[in-house]
Amino acid sequence: MAADGAFADLRRLAEWFETAPGVPSTRMERLTRRLGALAIPLLGRELRGADPRRRDAARDALARLARDGREPGPRADARTDARASKDGARVRARVVEELRGVATRATIDDAKVCALGLLAELGELTTARFADPPAIQRRSALALAAQLDTAADVASAADLMIRQLASGDLEQMLEILVEAAPGAALRLAGELAARIDLPAARRERIAALVEPIPPLPAPTRRAPRPAQVAVLVDAAARLVVVASRKAIGARRWRRWAVLIGASGRIEDCLHEEEAGDAGDAAPLVASLCADGYRIASHEVDHARAVVTKAARVTAQEPERLTSAYYLGRDLLELGDAHLGDRRRGDPAALALGRAIELLAQGEPARALALLERCDPRHPDVVGALGACLLALGDDAAAAEHLARAIAVEPEWPLHHWNLAIALQRQGDADGCHQALRRFIATSAAPSGLYADPEQPGRVACAERMLAELEREARLAGRSVGARRRARRRP
Repeated sequence: MAADGAFADLRRLAEWFETAPGVPSTRMERLTRRLGALAIPLLGRELRGADPRRRDAARDALARLARDGREPGPRADARTDARASKDGARVRARVVEELRGVATRATIDDAKVCALGLLAELGELTTARFADPPAIQRRSALALAAQLDTAADVASAADLMIRQLASGDLEQMLEILVEAAPGAALRLAGELAARIDLPAARRERIAALVEPIPPLPAPTRRAPRPAQVAVLVDAAARLVVVASRKAIGARRWRRWAVLIGASGRIEDCLHEEEAGDAGDAAPLVASLCADGYRIASHEVDHARAVVTKAARVTAQEPERLTSAYYLGRDLLELGDAHLGDRRRGDPAALALGRAIELLAQGEPARALALLERCDPRHPDVVGALGACLLALGDDAAAAEHLARAIAVEPEWPLHHWNLAIALQRQGDADGCHQALRRFIATSAAPSGLYADPEQPGRVACAERMLAELEREARLAGRSVGARRRARRRP
């Protein structure tokens, strides 16, 4: 009878996916909850499918199973609770196993992305190979941009990127966002640049990526509810600031608590994204009062000033500001208050430096995308554009940019070297000869290239190229590199 009941439930669940997968259904939720691990193979097949509505419904069902497992009945005792907890752990393990199978063996890239996203939410990491990685990266970036509605969303996304992406992957994701969703890129980069737990050089590169984007008007959104705050103090001069606010359009509450020691530094933070349907701060405040604290203020401005001062003191040791601080600070609208009077470097120089770094790493396309958003009148930008176009094989455009760079900086050897390569590829022997001679002449003067280990090789190569061009000209019975004289009129 039990087997027949499970089979009937599986058949009903399959029929629901066939008929109305895009319609939320409490009946489907009850079915999956009742089936538990038995529903996982069916949900895994739907997750691998091509229909996005059925795939999303399967993802949601797997997420509920992984988080809840089998719940005990209303009359469950301690033994039943323990058994239900064990069953829940088993169901979660089966969901994770199924998701990893989808991520590694599915034939549809979107199914792999869906499985990877749910695994990340569950704190499980794995890798996957995609048939079209650039398309997946772009879709992932657009999906991320669509979720950045509030400051809390931006802080959460930035925190997730810091914890789960390597430096190069994080910056590549931002570069895709710069092209696909500039507004989201600006907000996300601003949040990342405020995370002083990141190395300074990495924050500078992130700021450089979005520097060419002009400021965008702030989107019109519903104003957040005012936060409920309480500032408490104990006999040892320790402070606790508690802030809570109901999420927009939801029943849940968010809660943030900051412990400030007698030294004025933040000693601990607690952030709860989902503090429940009735997650106001009253129970926490009552518990603190029972521990010897007394309420000093309920004023938002006072709470903001207290936390700002403590954050700036704590920021002198960047690792002391934890993720919980960054995730909850929007409840008091603190923004980058912890940075104080700190200033980052010149963003234009950072953007150019990042492009040159990408070019040196053999990624001219990414460097060109960054340079094209910089000021084209800047001489360094013009020279770097010429080098990028040369690396990409657009020799005519490269020669045009390099000629402009030489007009501004005639003594910089690399401009002449790159121009010689571009002209040689175009078959212009005379122009190549002249560019090589100028390269050798400018290389004899002291310059920043003295520290470049590749410069001696360039000079030796230029001398060989000059000798070869002159030998070919002699064999052809002509002079090379000489300017033609205009004929005199009779």
